[in-house]
Amino acid sequence: MDTISTPISVTRGNSAPFLSFKVDPQLGHIRTNFVFDASDTYDDEDSLSSLQFRWDWEGNGVYDTQYSNNTIVEHTFEQADIYRVVVQVTDPWGMTAKTNKLINVSNLNPLLVVDFTWNPENGTTSDIITLDASTSYDPEDPSNTFQYRWDFENDGFYDTEWLDSPSIEKTFKEEGEREIMLQVMDQYGLIKNTTKELFIYHSNQPPTAEFEVATFYGNLTTEFYFDAEEVRDDEDYYNILEVRWDFENDGVYDTDFSMTKTATHFYGVEGEFIVSMQVKDSGGLTATISKVIYISSGTNQTDYVLDKDRGTMYGAVKIGNQWWTNENVDATGGRTCYRNSTANCETYGGLYTWSTAMNNSISPKAQGICPDGWHIPTTDEWDVLFSYLGEENARAELEVGGSSDFRMLYAGQINSAGSSEYMGSVVNFWASSKLTGSNAWSYSMQAGKDEVWKITLGQSYKISVRCIKN
Repeated sequence: MDTISTPISVTRGNSAPFLSFKVDPQLGHIRTNFVFDASDTYDDEDSLSSLQFRWDWEGNGVYDTQYSNNTIVEHTFEQADIYRVVVQVTDPWGMTAKTNKLINVSNLNPLLVVDFTWNPENGTTSDIITLDASTSYDPEDPSNTFQYRWDFENDGFYDTEWLDSPSIEKTFKEEGEREIMLQVMDQYGLIKNTTKELFIYHSNQPPTAEFEVATFYGNLTTEFYFDAEEVRDDEDYYNILEVRWDFENDGVYDTDFSMTKTATHFYGVEGEFIVSMQVKDSGGLTATISKVIYISSGTNQTDYVLDKDRGTMYGAVKIGNQWWTNENVDATGGRTCYRNSTANCETYGGLYTWSTAMNNSISPKAQGICPDGWHIPTTDEWDVLFSYLGEENARAELEVGGSSDFRMLYAGQINSAGSSEYMGSVVNFWASSKLTGSNAWSYSMQAGKDEVWKITLGQSYKISVRCIKN
């Protein structure tokens, strides 16, 4: 064994510190006091107390604090964002180190208690529901004040602006389960959401009132026919609905509620009457509609015609030995309205080419667009009417206000070029008697003139149609 030794010279080293820091809490908001702790930092040569630290809160290269030997600092961020916080440490010999952490600063305060109630609790589609968020509060700051906004479909799009009031009224038109989101913001700009489910129940809605009148015009002989088959209800079947009638609109119903939807009535005096019909559903809800009936002083026998296949009803009057419809035909199939206005058709009836009026038949007395049991009058049948009334009196007797109750209206015409003309001054009626070629017979009358003209018109003209009973 042998031994040798040599001296070793150990001098002081000069290495950089080993930097470390932690933050509490990890997540926070703009009122959170974040605590940054670098006390786990150490240096091989120097004590912790000899080290100095400085902080860059935004990570933009500009340090927001001076060097200090404080290992624990606090900071509050003014805006919600994700911040890269940088800390740098230096030892007494100028050796440095730095590190960073990402800090998520939001405007969400999870400690806020956000809640709301609603009244009525079992609301329906017809209820005004009050949503009330006044039970929301801040357990750390009872004096904190709030604003509120609502998302009624929970679709991420708020349906209101920020509101100072914690309550709001809302009617939901669709039944079923609804998700409502409430967002609360306190006076510091911190927010929190909550979502609740409420169920909107079905609400019984009033029925829809509607009725038809076979004819709005008649005299003391007329049995007026009223048909309420068009009443409807979203909840009840048609045959459950009940109707009742007030024929003079005096507030006293002339019939009791009944499931029978039709009624008839005679008027004992001439004049203008308002007929009201009320419909009631099984829940007791009602709806009412009224229409005007006109009673003349005429004495000719009257009746009505139901053409349900075409969805129309017509009044009828007996003049001499002939039964005529006392209004122009308004069958929707193939009709044209003066100046394309539906309102003109409702008042004056439709205008038709000869082929349409005849339903493409060329036979005299063809039914055409008339109801079953009726037909387009021939020239002979028109002549009988004018002869019975007298050629000089016919126009005055036939027009509205005349004693015949034929109720002729000056509906005008649409010529072969498609232009509407002469409404209020001229009326033409087709006859089913055909001429050779492209013309057909018609009868024309003008307001203020006694003559009745039997004329030929091109079949492409569109004029009025009356029907005569077979």
